[in-house]
Amino acid sequence: MDRLTSPFEDDSPHRYLIALATVPVLLFALYQYLLPKPIPGIAYNPSAAKSLLGDVPEMIAEVSQTGEFRVWCAKQVRKMNSPICQIFIKPFSQPWVLLSDFRESRDILTRRHKEFDKSSFLSDGMACMGAFHGIYMTDHKFRANRQLIQDLMTSTFLNGHVGPAIYNKGSELMRLFEMKVRLARGRPFSVKKDFEYASLDCMLEFAFGRNWVDTAVGEQVKVVGGLTEEALVISVSVDEPVDFPLGEIVDFLKSVYEAPEIVEKTINAIMPKLQTWWWSQQGWYKKIFDDKEKAMKAQVAIGIKNFQQGKIETGVEHMLMREAARAEKEGREPDFESQVFRDELFGDIVGGHHTTSGAMMWLTKYLTDDPTIQSKLRSVLHSTLSAAHQEGRLFTFEEIRHAKLPYLDAIIEEMLRINAVPVTREAVVDTTVLGCPIKKGTQVFFMSNGPGFLSPSFPVDEAKRSDTSRLSKRANDSWDERQDLARFDPERWLVRKTDGTGVTADDVDFDGAAGPQLVFGLGPRTCWGRRLAHMEMKVIIAMLVWTFQLERTPPELSGYGGLEGIARVPKKCYVRLVKL
Repeated sequence: MDRLTSPFEDDSPHRYLIALATVPVLLFALYQYLLPKPIPGIAYNPSAAKSLLGDVPEMIAEVSQTGEFRVWCAKQVRKMNSPICQIFIKPFSQPWVLLSDFRESRDILTRRHKEFDKSSFLSDGMACMGAFHGIYMTDHKFRANRQLIQDLMTSTFLNGHVGPAIYNKGSELMRLFEMKVRLARGRPFSVKKDFEYASLDCMLEFAFGRNWVDTAVGEQVKVVGGLTEEALVISVSVDEPVDFPLGEIVDFLKSVYEAPEIVEKTINAIMPKLQTWWWSQQGWYKKIFDDKEKAMKAQVAIGIKNFQQGKIETGVEHMLMREAARAEKEGREPDFESQVFRDELFGDIVGGHHTTSGAMMWLTKYLTDDPTIQSKLRSVLHSTLSAAHQEGRLFTFEEIRHAKLPYLDAIIEEMLRINAVPVTREAVVDTTVLGCPIKKGTQVFFMSNGPGFLSPSFPVDEAKRSDTSRLSKRANDSWDERQDLARFDPERWLVRKTDGTGVTADDVDFDGAAGPQLVFGLGPRTCWGRRLAHMEMKVIIAMLVWTFQLERTPPELSGYGGLEGIARVPKKCYVRLVKL
């Protein structure tokens, strides 16, 4: 009888040899499949395309030292010598596209917003902000939230409610600086927290008015006002900074600080949705947003009571008025308890505080390091606000509000130009940029610190531009790219009306469209709080230059290194002030 042969008894070596040969082939095929897939026609780093990690190791090595992703990106644009290039940052995902051409960026942001919208990875990173308009695509939710807050950027609200509050907070900040100057005795000290706290107080006044009583700067005034020179450790060296103690701020204000840190870390996470869920289970995370909810609910309740009594002054109360009008139009009862009110206003407070405080720090640094610009600005302020100067007093809010100060406008615009972070959009359809194919889902970064902004533009073949870009060629050719575009030079933004070198309103006009600018974005998603930010910078920086001489600080306390997040802020901001 023939013996049955088991398949496991086949000792033929061929099967094993085939298996041994097949496994490496399959692994190599998998490796090739997982490698970055460059977009045809767009420049890239060849070595990165041969690594599963793409550009990540090189990027991390630099950004871990500098804290600035935008600087590394600008280097890639220059290295690849192209206005459009691609980088491989998210393993096993589509490349990110860097566009360093203002004209094409402006065209996409203003005219092609049906092709490009809010980046999904940014929305995922901002999930902790809830129903804030900034997390949404440009859809009905985005527009509904924007409608709720549309009254808050009107001249009536800004000049009647917010402006006087900014003036009062700025005056309190100047008093704090005077106290520190007296105690420091000519030594430098950091004003980083001071500007952050002042901007935070301004946003609280914007949102809640006098309904909110716990201030940040006020606590610092109390602490510093109670200090003596003996209580401080003051070095013999006049270049050694004085370290002032900080006053404690209430828990809600801490949540305003901590929320953007969560956003920034989540955006950079490999799996932002999973990280948000995991953190939301943690006690420290719950406390931040419990404190936020407790404070916001209390303020909305006060706002409802005031609104029902016909008192409409604060940001909350104007939002409630807008909801009541919208509900009446739609034939429903107003939903004053909606989570939208709390999330929207909290997001506005966080965004406005973080961005504007950093901007005021940059302005202070530029004015400190360029005595000529500082002196010229002070002369303009004195001549324009001549009554206050002659009477030896600080100008009033009404005086500064009505004053035409093109040179100050130019200083602000130039600071914003140099320190803008990239604007990011996601392709929502298959499309093209400068003639290159861009698939749906691709992230496009509109660079504002590379060629076309801080160095001369790359030449671009007109045939590769979009139809709308070709039709909208900028008529103003006064921007001179032969100059050093990385240098701080406010007069780039001025149009001279008379001969000479004067920079008062009689001599020059400010032209905000003179050069490339993306700091507030463009198109339907342009930064909603732009007018508020400008008012705050204008009033407080004018107060600073009017009240103090900004003397140079030691090199180790200076420098222009920054940290990127919601905005770019200085790593350090020290001053050496002399009371005028």
